[in-house]
Amino acid sequence: MKAILKDRYGSADVLRFAEVDKPIPAAGRALVRVHAASLNTADSDHLWGRPRIARIGSGLRRPATGRVGLDVAGTVEEVGPDVTGLRRGDRVWADLFGYGHGSLADYVCVPANALAPMPAGVSFEVASTVPHSGVLALQALRAGGAIRPGHRVLINGAGGCVGPFAVQIAKAGGAEVTAVDHDGKLDLLRQVGADHVVDYTREDFTTNGQQYDLILDIAAVRSVLRFRRCLRPGGRYVLIARTLSGFFEAAVMGGLVTLLSSKRMGVFSWRPNERADLALLAGLLEQGSIRPHIDRRYRLADAAEAFRYLQSGQARGKVLVTPS
Repeated sequence: MKAILKDRYGSADVLRFAEVDKPIPAAGRALVRVHAASLNTADSDHLWGRPRIARIGSGLRRPATGRVGLDVAGTVEEVGPDVTGLRRGDRVWADLFGYGHGSLADYVCVPANALAPMPAGVSFEVASTVPHSGVLALQALRAGGAIRPGHRVLINGAGGCVGPFAVQIAKAGGAEVTAVDHDGKLDLLRQVGADHVVDYTREDFTTNGQQYDLILDIAAVRSVLRFRRCLRPGGRYVLIARTLSGFFEAAVMGGLVTLLSSKRMGVFSWRPNERADLALLAGLLEQGSIRPHIDRRYRLADAAEAFRYLQSGQARGKVLVTPS
C-alpha cells in the first residue's frame, strides 16, 4: 500500500510517498480503508514539531512515528481479535491525534475504540473535514458557556480550518456572529453564515466600540488584554492556544482579569476525538446546520503540495487528501 511518511521534522519537503506493508490488525485494533483525509493546522504543527515542548511526546530529535495525518473517513476493512461493535464495511471517522496519526495512506490501523460511526447520508469527503477541527470548535465554544439566541459572538481568525465550523455551530445555537479574517476569506465567512465580517487589515475590531458575549480567539496573535474592552460584563474570552507563551499569557493575565472583574478570560481543556461531540456534530451535519467548505483536493502522491497550500495561508476552508 501507499503512505505518506516523514523521518524528521521540517517543511513539506520532509514528506515522502512510499510503499509500505499493509498492516494486519492485532487484538483490539481495526484496519480502515481510507477514503478521504483532511489537513489541519495541527498537522502542519506536527510536521514541524511545534510547539517544541510537544516533542516530549512526539520525539525530541526525530518524530517518534513516521506516520502523517489526523482526520480520517473510511470503511472498516478488517478487525483484530477481541473487537466488538465493528465489522467489515462499517463507515467510520476519527481524529487520530492520540492514536499515532497515519490517515495519509491507503489504509490505517488503529485501536478500534478510536473509531466512531459516520453520520448517515454524508460523503466520506465531507466527513473527513470534521473530527479534528469540528470538535475543537465545538469544545472551545462550549468553554465560553452555553450559547443562547441573541448572544453576540466574535470569532477571530475565522477563515481557517476551525473557524468556519465555529461560525456555523454558533449560528446553530442562535447567536449573532461576527467573523474576523483578511479580505480574501470574507466571502467564505459570509457563505457559512456569518452575520458580520471584519477585515483585520483595515479595521481594529478591538477599538470599534463593539462588545460581545463570547469571543473565540483562533488567530492568537494579539495580547489577551486587548480583548477586555470587547467583552460585555459577564462575557467570556476563550483562546485556542498554539504556543506555550500564548497559553501562559491567557492563563495568567486572563486569570487576573477574571479575578478582578465580571469578565472571564482564559484557555480551555481540549479532548480530541470525544465520541459524544462527534455524535453531536454528526447530528448537525445530518440536519444541514453544518456544511463544511472544501477548498481543494489533492491525490495522496501530492500530499506535500497540499501541505504547502495549507501553510501558505490561502486555503479557504478545508484541504483534502484522497488515496487513488
